[in-house]
Amino acid sequence: MIILRMFDNDIIFHPLLPMSTMLPYVIVLALIVLINRRRIITRLLILALLLIISQRPMLKDKNEITYNMNLDILFVIDNTVSMHAEDVNGKLRLDAVKEDCKKIMEKFAGASFALITYANIAQVKYPFTTESSTIEDIIDRLKIIDPVYAEGSSLDLPYEYMKILLESSDKKDKHRSIVFFIGDGELTKQENEKTNVDKYSDLKELINGGAVLGYGSTEGAKVKITESINKTNIVDSSNYLLDASTNPPKVAISKLNEENLKKVASNLSIDYYHMTDFTVLEKNLDKIRDGAIEDENDDKQKMDKDIYYYFSGGLIVLLLLELFHYRRDEQ
Repeated sequence: MIILRMFDNDIIFHPLLPMSTMLPYVIVLALIVLINRRRIITRLLILALLLIISQRPMLKDKNEITYNMNLDILFVIDNTVSMHAEDVNGKLRLDAVKEDCKKIMEKFAGASFALITYANIAQVKYPFTTESSTIEDIIDRLKIIDPVYAEGSSLDLPYEYMKILLESSDKKDKHRSIVFFIGDGELTKQENEKTNVDKYSDLKELINGGAVLGYGSTEGAKVKITESINKTNIVDSSNYLLDASTNPPKVAISKLNEENLKKVASNLSIDYYHMTDFTVLEKNLDKIRDGAIEDENDDKQKMDKDIYYYFSGGLIVLLLLELFHYRRDEQ
Protein backbone atom coordinates (compact mmCIF):
# COMPACT_ATOMS: atom_id res chain seq x y z
CA MET A 1 0.00 0.00 0.00
CA ILE A 2 2.76 2.42 0.91
CA ILE A 3 4.47 1.70 -2.40
CA LEU A 4 1.31 2.64 -4.28
CA ARG A 5 0.99 5.87 -2.32
CA MET A 6 4.57 6.77 -3.17
CA PHE A 7 3.68 6.67 -6.84
CA ASP A 8 0.62 8.88 -6.21
CA ASN A 9 2.46 11.45 -4.07
CA ASP A 10 5.76 13.26 -4.08
CA ILE A 11 8.39 12.08 -1.60
CA ILE A 12 10.02 14.97 0.25
CA PHE A 13 12.67 15.02 2.98
CA HIS A 14 12.99 16.82 6.31
CA PRO A 15 16.48 15.70 7.45
CA LEU A 16 17.14 14.83 11.09
CA LEU A 17 20.83 15.19 10.22
CA PRO A 18 22.10 17.00 7.11
CA MET A 19 23.17 14.80 4.24
CA SER A 20 26.57 16.50 4.32
CA THR A 21 27.02 15.21 7.89
CA MET A 22 25.74 11.69 7.31
CA LEU A 23 27.35 10.88 3.97
CA PRO A 24 31.02 10.79 5.12
CA TYR A 25 30.20 8.32 7.90
CA VAL A 26 28.19 6.12 5.55
CA ILE A 27 31.01 6.09 2.99
CA VAL A 28 33.60 5.10 5.61
CA LEU A 29 31.36 2.34 6.98
CA ALA A 30 30.65 1.11 3.46
CA LEU A 31 34.37 0.84 2.77
CA ILE A 32 34.82 -1.18 5.98
CA VAL A 33 32.02 -3.52 4.90
CA LEU A 34 33.57 -4.00 1.47
CA ILE A 35 37.00 -4.72 2.95
CA ASN A 36 35.53 -7.18 5.47
CA ARG A 37 33.71 -8.99 2.62
CA ARG A 38 31.18 -10.66 4.93
CA ARG A 39 27.47 -10.34 4.35
CA ILE A 40 28.15 -7.37 2.10
CA ILE A 41 24.61 -6.99 0.74
CA THR A 42 22.92 -7.11 4.15
CA ARG A 43 25.32 -4.62 5.69
CA LEU A 44 25.15 -2.22 2.74
CA LEU A 45 21.36 -2.34 2.98
CA ILE A 46 21.60 -1.47 6.68
CA LEU A 47 23.76 1.55 5.86
CA ALA A 48 21.39 2.62 3.09
CA LEU A 49 18.39 2.41 5.42
CA LEU A 50 20.21 4.40 8.10
CA LEU A 51 20.95 7.09 5.55
CA ILE A 52 17.33 7.19 4.35
CA ILE A 53 15.91 7.33 7.90
CA SER A 54 18.28 10.16 8.85
CA GLN A 55 16.79 12.23 6.02
CA ARG A 56 13.23 11.70 7.35
CA PRO A 57 11.29 10.89 4.16
CA MET A 58 7.69 12.06 4.01
CA LEU A 59 4.80 11.74 1.58
CA LYS A 60 3.55 15.08 0.33
CA ASP A 61 -0.21 14.86 -0.07
CA LYS A 62 -1.38 16.11 -3.46
CA ASN A 63 -4.47 17.50 -1.77
CA GLU A 64 -2.40 19.89 0.31
CA ILE A 65 -4.61 21.77 2.73
CA THR A 66 -4.22 25.50 3.13
CA TYR A 67 -5.51 26.89 6.40
CA ASN A 68 -6.62 30.51 6.09
CA MET A 69 -6.58 31.34 9.78
CA ASN A 70 -6.33 35.12 9.28
CA LEU A 71 -9.08 35.50 6.69
CA ASP A 72 -12.67 36.59 7.24
CA ILE A 73 -14.96 35.54 4.39
CA LEU A 74 -18.26 37.42 4.06
CA PHE A 75 -21.03 35.98 1.88
CA VAL A 76 -23.74 38.44 0.80
CA ILE A 77 -26.51 36.43 -0.86
CA ASP A 78 -29.60 37.55 -2.78
CA ASN A 79 -32.66 35.53 -1.71
CA THR A 80 -35.28 37.44 -3.66
CA VAL A 81 -37.95 35.50 -5.57
CA SER A 82 -36.01 35.75 -8.85
CA MET A 83 -33.28 33.52 -7.40
CA HIS A 84 -35.64 30.61 -8.11
CA ALA A 85 -35.35 31.07 -11.87
CA GLU A 86 -34.18 27.86 -13.52
CA ASP A 87 -31.31 28.97 -15.72
CA VAL A 88 -28.03 27.78 -14.20
CA ASN A 89 -27.46 24.54 -16.08
CA GLY A 90 -31.06 23.53 -15.40
CA LYS A 91 -30.80 24.31 -11.68
CA LEU A 92 -32.43 27.03 -9.63
CA ARG A 93 -30.11 30.00 -9.20
CA LEU A 94 -30.22 29.68 -5.43
CA ASP A 95 -29.37 25.96 -5.57
CA ALA A 96 -26.31 26.74 -7.72
CA VAL A 97 -25.31 29.43 -5.21
CA LYS A 98 -25.50 26.93 -2.34
CA GLU A 99 -23.27 24.44 -4.15
CA ASP A 100 -20.71 27.08 -5.10
CA CYS A 101 -20.56 28.60 -1.61
CA LYS A 102 -19.66 25.20 -0.18
CA LYS A 103 -16.87 24.84 -2.71
CA ILE A 104 -15.57 28.29 -1.82
CA MET A 105 -15.60 27.35 1.86
CA GLU A 106 -13.58 24.21 1.13
CA LYS A 107 -10.97 26.36 -0.60
CA PHE A 108 -10.77 28.69 2.38
CA ALA A 109 -10.57 26.01 5.08
CA GLY A 110 -9.79 27.45 8.50
CA ALA A 111 -11.14 30.93 7.74
CA SER A 112 -13.95 32.67 9.59
CA PHE A 113 -17.22 33.01 7.69
CA ALA A 114 -20.23 35.30 7.96
CA LEU A 115 -23.49 35.48 6.02
CA ILE A 116 -25.83 38.33 5.04
CA THR A 117 -28.95 37.86 2.92
CA TYR A 118 -31.09 40.50 1.23
CA ALA A 119 -34.63 40.51 -0.19
CA ASN A 120 -37.28 42.87 1.28
CA ILE A 121 -34.70 43.63 3.94
CA ALA A 122 -31.11 42.68 4.64
CA GLN A 123 -30.38 40.25 7.46
CA VAL A 124 -27.22 39.11 9.21
CA LYS A 125 -27.82 35.37 9.26
CA TYR A 126 -24.61 34.80 11.21
CA PRO A 127 -21.61 36.99 12.15
CA PHE A 128 -18.02 35.84 11.61
CA THR A 129 -17.37 32.39 13.04
CA THR A 130 -14.79 29.66 12.58
CA GLU A 131 -17.61 27.09 12.85
CA SER A 132 -17.85 26.62 9.09
CA SER A 133 -20.39 23.80 9.48
CA THR A 134 -22.81 26.30 11.04
CA ILE A 135 -22.58 28.59 8.01
CA GLU A 136 -22.93 25.60 5.67
CA ASP A 137 -26.10 24.52 7.46
CA ILE A 138 -27.59 27.99 7.21
CA ILE A 139 -26.73 28.24 3.51
CA ASP A 140 -28.25 24.78 2.96
CA ARG A 141 -31.53 25.96 4.50
CA LEU A 142 -31.68 29.27 2.63
CA LYS A 143 -35.00 29.96 0.91
CA ILE A 144 -36.31 32.73 -1.25
CA ILE A 145 -38.73 35.14 0.35
CA ASP A 146 -42.33 34.00 0.01
CA PRO A 147 -43.75 35.65 -3.15
CA VAL A 148 -46.84 36.67 -1.16
CA TYR A 149 -44.66 39.01 0.89
CA ALA A 150 -42.16 40.01 -1.77
CA GLU A 151 -41.86 43.77 -2.15
CA GLY A 152 -38.88 44.01 -4.45
CA SER A 153 -35.35 44.67 -3.34
CA SER A 154 -32.48 47.08 -3.59
CA LEU A 155 -28.87 46.13 -4.28
CA ASP A 156 -27.62 48.53 -1.62
CA LEU A 157 -29.73 46.97 1.17
CA PRO A 158 -26.80 44.95 2.63
CA TYR A 159 -24.56 48.02 2.85
CA GLU A 160 -25.05 48.88 6.54
CA TYR A 161 -24.58 45.30 7.77
CA MET A 162 -21.60 44.80 5.49
CA LYS A 163 -20.02 47.90 6.95
CA ILE A 164 -20.57 46.72 10.53
CA LEU A 165 -19.10 43.26 9.91
CA LEU A 166 -16.18 44.48 7.82
CA GLU A 167 -15.27 47.13 10.39
CA SER A 168 -15.31 44.48 13.11
CA SER A 169 -12.98 42.34 11.00
CA ASP A 170 -10.70 45.30 10.32
CA LYS A 171 -10.15 45.72 14.07
CA LYS A 172 -8.74 42.21 14.42
CA ASP A 173 -4.97 41.93 14.48
CA LYS A 174 -3.58 40.90 11.07
CA HIS A 175 -7.00 39.83 9.80
CA ARG A 176 -7.96 40.32 6.15
CA SER A 177 -11.45 40.40 4.65
CA ILE A 178 -12.80 38.81 1.49
CA VAL A 179 -16.32 39.50 0.19
CA PHE A 180 -18.42 37.37 -2.15
CA PHE A 181 -21.44 39.44 -3.23
CA ILE A 182 -23.92 37.07 -4.88
CA GLY A 183 -27.12 37.60 -6.85
CA ASP A 184 -28.80 38.10 -10.20
CA GLY A 185 -28.79 41.90 -10.16
CA GLU A 186 -32.40 42.06 -11.30
CA LEU A 187 -34.31 45.16 -10.22
CA THR A 188 -37.60 46.68 -11.32
CA LYS A 189 -37.60 50.24 -12.63
CA GLN A 190 -38.86 51.45 -9.24
CA GLU A 191 -36.14 49.50 -7.43
CA ASN A 192 -33.48 50.97 -9.72
CA GLU A 193 -34.58 54.45 -8.74
CA LYS A 194 -34.08 53.79 -5.02
CA THR A 195 -30.81 51.86 -5.37
CA ASN A 196 -27.51 53.64 -4.76
CA VAL A 197 -24.64 51.20 -5.27
CA ASP A 198 -22.11 54.05 -5.32
CA LYS A 199 -22.07 53.94 -1.51
CA TYR A 200 -20.21 50.61 -1.71
CA SER A 201 -17.09 52.58 -2.60
CA ASP A 202 -16.95 53.50 1.11
CA LEU A 203 -16.24 49.84 1.91
CA LYS A 204 -13.42 49.12 -0.52
CA GLU A 205 -10.75 50.13 2.00
CA LEU A 206 -12.11 47.44 4.34
CA ILE A 207 -11.90 44.69 1.70
CA ASN A 208 -8.75 42.82 0.73
CA GLY A 209 -10.27 40.74 -2.05
CA GLY A 210 -13.35 38.97 -3.28
CA ALA A 211 -15.76 38.85 -6.18
CA VAL A 212 -19.26 39.72 -7.29
CA LEU A 213 -20.91 36.55 -8.60
CA GLY A 214 -23.77 36.79 -11.07
CA TYR A 215 -26.27 33.93 -11.45
CA GLY A 216 -28.77 33.47 -14.25
CA SER A 217 -28.95 34.29 -17.94
CA THR A 218 -29.54 37.51 -19.84
CA GLU A 219 -32.28 35.83 -21.89
CA GLY A 220 -33.98 34.88 -18.63
CA ALA A 221 -36.02 31.96 -17.34
CA LYS A 222 -39.24 31.08 -15.56
CA VAL A 223 -39.30 31.23 -11.76
CA LYS A 224 -40.23 28.03 -9.93
CA ILE A 225 -42.25 28.49 -6.75
CA THR A 226 -41.83 25.43 -4.56
CA GLU A 227 -43.29 26.85 -1.33
CA SER A 228 -45.74 29.59 -0.43
CA ILE A 229 -48.46 30.19 2.12
CA ASN A 230 -50.86 30.83 -0.77
CA LYS A 231 -50.11 30.00 -4.40
CA THR A 232 -53.54 31.04 -5.61
CA ASN A 233 -53.29 33.47 -8.53
CA ILE A 234 -49.51 33.82 -8.23
CA VAL A 235 -48.43 30.66 -10.09
CA ASP A 236 -49.60 28.71 -13.11
CA SER A 237 -50.52 25.02 -13.15
CA SER A 238 -46.81 24.08 -13.27
CA ASN A 239 -45.98 26.25 -10.22
CA TYR A 240 -44.21 28.93 -12.24
CA LEU A 241 -44.55 32.51 -11.02
CA LEU A 242 -47.02 34.73 -12.86
CA ASP A 243 -46.35 38.37 -13.72
CA ALA A 244 -49.19 40.25 -12.04
CA SER A 245 -48.45 43.41 -14.05
CA THR A 246 -49.80 41.82 -17.25
CA ASN A 247 -53.44 41.32 -18.07
CA PRO A 248 -54.13 38.48 -18.16
CA PRO A 249 -51.15 37.40 -16.01
CA LYS A 250 -48.39 35.67 -17.96
CA VAL A 251 -45.55 33.52 -16.70
CA ALA A 252 -42.86 35.84 -15.33
CA ILE A 253 -39.38 35.77 -16.89
CA SER A 254 -36.46 36.76 -14.68
CA LYS A 255 -33.29 38.04 -16.34
CA LEU A 256 -29.76 38.42 -15.04
CA ASN A 257 -28.72 42.07 -14.94
CA GLU A 258 -24.95 42.09 -15.24
CA GLU A 259 -24.77 45.87 -15.52
CA ASN A 260 -26.05 46.31 -11.97
CA LEU A 261 -23.70 43.67 -10.57
CA LYS A 262 -20.71 45.15 -12.39
CA LYS A 263 -21.48 48.51 -10.77
CA VAL A 264 -21.34 46.85 -7.34
CA ALA A 265 -18.06 45.16 -8.27
CA SER A 266 -16.58 48.42 -9.51
CA ASN A 267 -17.47 50.27 -6.31
CA LEU A 268 -16.08 47.49 -4.12
CA SER A 269 -12.96 47.29 -6.33
CA ILE A 270 -13.35 43.54 -6.88
CA ASP A 271 -13.97 41.51 -10.03
CA TYR A 272 -17.29 40.37 -11.46
CA TYR A 273 -17.87 36.78 -12.67
CA HIS A 274 -20.86 35.38 -14.53
CA MET A 275 -21.29 31.99 -12.84
CA THR A 276 -22.25 29.63 -15.67
CA ASP A 277 -20.41 26.96 -13.65
CA PHE A 278 -17.96 26.90 -10.75
CA THR A 279 -14.86 26.64 -12.96
CA VAL A 280 -15.42 30.30 -13.92
CA LEU A 281 -14.45 31.26 -10.37
CA GLU A 282 -12.36 28.26 -9.34
CA LYS A 283 -9.34 29.19 -11.45
CA ASN A 284 -9.32 32.64 -9.83
CA LEU A 285 -9.76 31.65 -6.17
CA ASP A 286 -6.01 31.30 -5.59
CA LYS A 287 -5.51 34.79 -7.01
CA ILE A 288 -8.24 36.18 -4.76
CA ARG A 289 -6.80 34.46 -1.70
CA ASP A 290 -3.16 35.29 -2.41
CA GLY A 291 -4.06 38.90 -3.08
CA ALA A 292 -5.62 39.13 0.38
CA ILE A 293 -3.11 37.40 2.65
CA GLU A 294 0.10 39.02 3.82
CA ASP A 295 2.16 36.13 5.18
CA GLU A 296 2.03 32.76 3.44
CA ASN A 297 3.91 31.10 6.29
CA ASP A 298 1.13 31.91 8.74
CA ASP A 299 -1.54 30.42 6.54
CA LYS A 300 -0.17 27.22 5.06
CA GLN A 301 0.09 23.96 6.93
CA LYS A 302 1.19 21.04 4.80
CA MET A 303 -0.32 17.69 5.64
CA ASP A 304 2.87 15.70 4.96
CA LYS A 305 2.96 12.12 6.28
CA ASP A 306 6.03 10.58 7.91
CA ILE A 307 7.11 7.30 6.27
CA TYR A 308 10.53 6.80 7.89
CA TYR A 309 9.07 4.15 10.20
CA TYR A 310 8.47 1.89 7.20
CA PHE A 311 12.21 1.95 6.56
CA SER A 312 12.81 1.50 10.30
CA GLY A 313 10.91 -1.78 10.14
CA GLY A 314 13.21 -3.04 7.41
CA LEU A 315 16.25 -1.87 9.38
CA ILE A 316 15.15 -3.80 12.47
CA VAL A 317 14.71 -6.98 10.44
CA LEU A 318 18.19 -6.65 8.93
CA LEU A 319 19.79 -5.88 12.31
CA LEU A 320 18.14 -8.96 13.86
CA LEU A 321 19.40 -11.00 10.92
CA GLU A 322 22.89 -9.60 11.42
CA LEU A 323 22.70 -10.38 15.16
CA PHE A 324 21.66 -13.96 14.38
CA HIS A 325 24.63 -14.45 12.05
CA TYR A 326 26.97 -12.81 14.57
CA ARG A 327 25.84 -15.15 17.38
CA ARG A 328 26.19 -18.14 15.05
CA ASP A 329 29.71 -17.08 14.04
CA GLU A 330 30.70 -16.78 17.69
CA GLN A 331 29.70 -20.37 18.48
